[in-house]
Amino acid sequence: MRVVVVETEHPPAVGASLAREYAALADRLFVAGARAVERVKYPSLGDVDRADALVLGGSYAPWSVHDELALARLGTMVLQYDRPVLGICAGMQLLAQFAGGRLARASGGPVVGFTEIEVLHRDDLLAGLGDRAVVYQHHTDEVVELPPALRVLARSSACAVEVIADPVRRWW
Repeated sequence: MRVVVVETEHPPAVGASLAREYAALADRLFVAGARAVERVKYPSLGDVDRADALVLGGSYAPWSVHDELALARLGTMVLQYDRPVLGICAGMQLLAQFAGGRLARASGGPVVGFTEIEVLHRDDLLAGLGDRAVVYQHHTDEVVELPPALRVLARSSACAVEVIADPVRRWW
């Protein structure tokens, strides 16, 4: 399986530490069974038709500093892509937005650290988890409007949309 990790961080914000995080993600995907893992910054993403799956990474930078045209181009590519897509953190927010959802600043302010999530559906991505799990999160924005095609798999007291899925599109 060939996986493309799309680095959705604002390019000037990618320092050595964040570059190591993306490299570690690519290594984990390779260990999990990917034959090849390619990392690409979203503004320079080219043809994704050769990829068996896409992974949209996170972003510490607020969406307001990102290149709107490059994000719109990414959205068009993801919507046309007909293979599995995993959105991690901000990548999940982008999937919601690409599908017609809406993002806004987190109502309670930035959320950073470990939090308990309530698992609502364990028949999908979260199979094997119990009713609750502790996860790390770091976000200043959140999904405030979810389109009907997407369903919430998990939520927390700080964020109503922690994990989503669209099994038809094969988005998680």
